Amino acid sequence: MQKQEDDQIKVADIFEPLLDSQQAAELMHVHPETVKRRARRGEIPGLKFGKVWRFRASGLEAYIRNLMQ
Repeated sequence: MQKQEDDQIKVADIFEPLLDSQQAAELMHVHPETVKRRARRGEIPGLKFGKVWRFRASGLEAYIRNLMQ
């Protein structure tokens, strides 16, 4: 049983939950269209699955930190 729990912890460390454009916008205090536009331009790291954009909170944090420097 311990092995299975260890495996689940490793997976949780590797895979960060993805945010949709609305959640990313709320985190950044901007409009969702702004998030999508910046992602299309390559300014914000994001993944597009079909018509839906997904973002990692850590990627957005790095983007904001770079803006502040």
